[in-house]
Amino acid sequence: MKKYLWVIIILVVLVIFALAIFARFTGSKEKLVEVGNVEPRTIKSTVIAFGRIEPKSDVNISAEVTEKIETLYVEEGDTVKLGDTLVKLNRERYLAAVNKAKAQVSQVEANLSKAKENFKRISELYKSGAVSKDAFISAKTEVDIFEAQLESARAALKEANNNLSQTIITAPMDGIVTSVQAEKGEFVVVGTMNNPGSVIMQIAQLTDMQAKVEVDEADIVDLELGQYAKIELDALPDTFFDGRVVQIAHKANVQSVGGEETRAVFYVDIAILDPSKELRPGMSVTATITTAIHDSVLAIPLSSIVAYRDTITDKESEAVFIIENGIAQKKPVKTGISDDRFIEITDGLTESDQIVIGPFKILRELKEGDKVKVIKKPEFKPGRKFPPNSRKRN
Repeated sequence: MKKYLWVIIILVVLVIFALAIFARFTGSKEKLVEVGNVEPRTIKSTVIAFGRIEPKSDVNISAEVTEKIETLYVEEGDTVKLGDTLVKLNRERYLAAVNKAKAQVSQVEANLSKAKENFKRISELYKSGAVSKDAFISAKTEVDIFEAQLESARAALKEANNNLSQTIITAPMDGIVTSVQAEKGEFVVVGTMNNPGSVIMQIAQLTDMQAKVEVDEADIVDLELGQYAKIELDALPDTFFDGRVVQIAHKANVQSVGGEETRAVFYVDIAILDPSKELRPGMSVTATITTAIHDSVLAIPLSSIVAYRDTITDKESEAVFIIENGIAQKKPVKTGISDDRFIEITDGLTESDQIVIGPFKILRELKEGDKVKVIKKPEFKPGRKFPPNSRKRN
């Protein structure tokens, strides 16, 4: 019996010893980490948005009278000047209306002239007592009637001439014809309250271009009028244009797929300050809008920020790992703006504090209380040869 008891005790001791050895070489193994200092930097926060080039002034050319197109003088892509003839409509009906109105004016003028001569004669007879007062009033009334008719006839002639002039459509500004939506022989109509009417063509003023971009609802709160933007076009690689935010939509445009809401975006207009003749409406653009610049602020790499839950408030916040006596400890921090690599620290750290900055795989799995060991990246000074089996970056 005692023999079996001793065997059991020996086995237990061996198991405990094995577990201790295993824990030493596994669970208690130090994790190799990189550290970096908290340093002053200039942080520039930006919002990247995508959209297209469009003219600031884009005019629809429509007819002011209803008629058939007789001649189109321009094509899509043509450059026009203020006053250039664009379209000629059939004029026969309106010429006839002008001639009819002229004849009406001439007839009323003749009647008025005759009425005035009659009134002059009646007035002289009335003064001598040869005619009655009623005859005098009747002659005066006839003159008044023809004067009113002449005024109406002249107004009709003016309207007829105006309608005739509308059969020749001219360019309202310098620009380029971006689209032609009608053809010769097509009947165009005037717009009404319930009918927008016929759009014959569109003219864009290319000397004043802008970019219309879509900004996500999470970023729109950071945008303000006047903010600087760098404009890049897919069609013109390695070419950048300066811009300023000139308009921010107050209402979101909800984009949907299959009838379900997917995302809400806001349209933002960016004036291009130095437009080029190479710019064309519809070109794709990428706009990098600068929303804030903080000079000489404490900053750390974005990748070094980890999640932190406050045990008192039970709220999620941000933290970094620091090292105390070889042990990783979380330290809560407050952050400000960020760029694509660094984030501003507004509270929790001081200049030259050291924090864990990587490697990313280790930092992602690091826990408070883990044993860590600091490693340093090899530094290659100018003129120093690269170690064997290393590959120099071009």
